[in-house]
Amino acid sequence: MRTIWFSLSSLLILSVTLLPGGTGLAKTKPVGPPDVAWKDMTYVQRREYMKAAVMPKMKPIFQTFDGKTFADFTCETCHGTGASKRKYKMPSPDIKPLPNTPEAFQAKLKSEPTWPKWTKFMGGEVEPTMAALLGLPAFNPEKPDKNAFSCAGCHRLEGTAPAATTPPPKAPSAPASAPSAAPTAPASGHGDAK
Repeated sequence: MRTIWFSLSSLLILSVTLLPGGTGLAKTKPVGPPDVAWKDMTYVQRREYMKAAVMPKMKPIFQTFDGKTFADFTCETCHGTGASKRKYKMPSPDIKPLPNTPEAFQAKLKSEPTWPKWTKFMGGEVEPTMAALLGLPAFNPEKPDKNAFSCAGCHRLEGTAPAATTPPPKAPSAPASAPSAAPTAPASGHGDAK
């Protein structure tokens, strides 16, 4: 009798543990903002956070905006082809570069028929949602903040290089009389995001 009772109680504990909502197979919350700043997360933590928090939030936003274009929404949709080889570095080399001055951007809004729709979607839905997911303020042109999440978090700006797979080869040393190259601005973005 004792063996039967022990077996039944073990079975009950095991079934409660394995049921949805049970404690045994419960997924733990991924490490991420606001508990851990994006910049302080490891590559593995970022990858897990992107899978568990970012994809489930962003996929329906994009698919609601344009279900046909974003029917197959994957990591590569934002991070581009070959993203895993680049460790998902952003900005993406595959997303259309944006004008790098306010004047050039305004000119595109006037000359490109789809830009107003896309700008409203990106600025009104994508940018603030990604900023919140990354634990960053969203860019506000009236109060610029270098730490804010902006268009340049995902898009290259015209005239800037895409995120590289590997660092460029070291150039041979120039003779002492040769002028040095001008420094280049770092690409802004959310780093190795996945």
